[in-house]
Amino acid sequence: MRKKNFQSEDKNVLSQPACLNRIYRSINSQGFTEEAIQELRADIDYISGIYRTKEVGAVLLAAILEKSATDHLMDDEDLASYLGCTNIEFIRYHTDLCEMDKTGIIQLWGRGPRCSYRVTPETMRAVESNGEFKPVKLSGLTAEEFFTRLRKLFGSFRNDSINADRLLQELDSLINYNNHLSFCRQVLDSALYTECSDTERRMFLYLCHRYVTHGNKAVIIDILTNFTDFMEDDECLKRHLANESTPLQRNGLVSFAIDEGFVNTDALSLSDKVKETFFSEIELAPEETVKTKDIISAETIVEKALFYNEAEGAQVSRLEDLLEEANFKAVQQRLTAVGMRKGFNAIFYGAPGTGKTASVYELARRSGRDIFRVDMSNLKSKWVGESEKAVRGVFKKYRSLCHSAKKVPILLFNEADAIFSKRIENVEQSVDQMNNAIQNIILEEMESIDGILIATTNLLSNLDPAFERRFIFKVEFNLPEKESRAKIWKSMISGLSADDAAVLADRYAFSGGNIENIARKSTVAYVLSGKEPSLETLDSYCREEILNRNGKRNRIGF
Repeated sequence: MRKKNFQSEDKNVLSQPACLNRIYRSINSQGFTEEAIQELRADIDYISGIYRTKEVGAVLLAAILEKSATDHLMDDEDLASYLGCTNIEFIRYHTDLCEMDKTGIIQLWGRGPRCSYRVTPETMRAVESNGEFKPVKLSGLTAEEFFTRLRKLFGSFRNDSINADRLLQELDSLINYNNHLSFCRQVLDSALYTECSDTERRMFLYLCHRYVTHGNKAVIIDILTNFTDFMEDDECLKRHLANESTPLQRNGLVSFAIDEGFVNTDALSLSDKVKETFFSEIELAPEETVKTKDIISAETIVEKALFYNEAEGAQVSRLEDLLEEANFKAVQQRLTAVGMRKGFNAIFYGAPGTGKTASVYELARRSGRDIFRVDMSNLKSKWVGESEKAVRGVFKKYRSLCHSAKKVPILLFNEADAIFSKRIENVEQSVDQMNNAIQNIILEEMESIDGILIATTNLLSNLDPAFERRFIFKVEFNLPEKESRAKIWKSMISGLSADDAAVLADRYAFSGGNIENIARKSTVAYVLSGKEPSLETLDSYCREEILNRNGKRNRIGF
């Protein structure tokens, strides 16, 4: 949290901190009156001159800065109260706020009657240094500057600094302000602005950003659906994409990815036509060579609140410390110096829904490490010898990733019960022989791995002793205790009171996965009815969850 230090005892001092502080204090106590304006004339003129605003702009800036200095937002109701007017009277100042937003003095969050505001980093730097205000350059950009700005906008969206609506406003402005660039002209002349939806426009520009900045040939569709509008149906969009019926596809702007010669309907790529014509003035990053749909980029992993019991929390925390880049490199150097293996193998085991896989993803996100996810069902072949080759290929590809990536990625064997199970003695069938061969290869590779391998399993009792010895970290995930369950309830259902969360946590010894099922069901009910679920409703969902978990009938479909 920033420390506020804007007060000045000398009323004759004309500096930004002193002037803004006097304006805020006076208007906050007197309101936006003619007497207050005259009393503050020198201060208001000074701030208005620096930021080229009307006098009300200087007054509003002082209030927004006061909140921003402590990392808070100021909304319309706050500003109306500060000026001493009604919310209806305050509407007249929206134009001034929008103008300040356009010029980069403040940043507007949201739309409609409940807008919020904070000062931009450029304004904060100007105030702190009592120097010149230098807004972000939006027009007349070079192609390199344009895509740098594009990268920062998508980064702000990923970090939840701006929402999808704000992202699109910024993207549209950036393109219109820079129509001297061939890329922007082609975007404006395409179907993006005549046929495509807002979501499709965001998706297309994200594909362009990833292609130019990172050399990504394709992006997984599940990642692209992060750009949908709040009330938009992700599954409906996926169906349209699967049927190639979206305007993006019909107009030849995107297509399904090609993965090792095969069409990958799980990912989208810019069309060859776009690649050949849109980027003539741009120096492209080298196209990625080893990234596939099995690579999960750390920056695409959505943050998830996880709550641990004390024992597993301590172990996960130790792993998080190890994966911090400086610690990881120092530990590997030390291990090499004393002649020990420098790779790390960990296993997360425990009941379903206790957060094993989610913890791997969160560790990857926090440490900035990509995940190379292994799907053993895709590796097993009916042809003798092919599966063994495929498994060796996994570790070969992982070594290549470790060599080329900025940070060593995590090799994830998820739900690895069958892979790390006890080897079969007295082999009679070829499939058993194949499974034993695969396990021997993995055991051999684990001995020499230089990176980070994490396996998750529900059945530790079935683990082969040879595998057990090779895991340096063994983390057991138990069902959450009552206190942790209450926190999970609170985090997953917005508006749930602490008392109601404690009641549900006391009644039902659920895993985090069970609670998430109920939270999703309550979200569906809220969308359909517009009513927040009552404690009684949530209790009925809990009873249904017990039936689903313990009933004799098997669920059909998905």
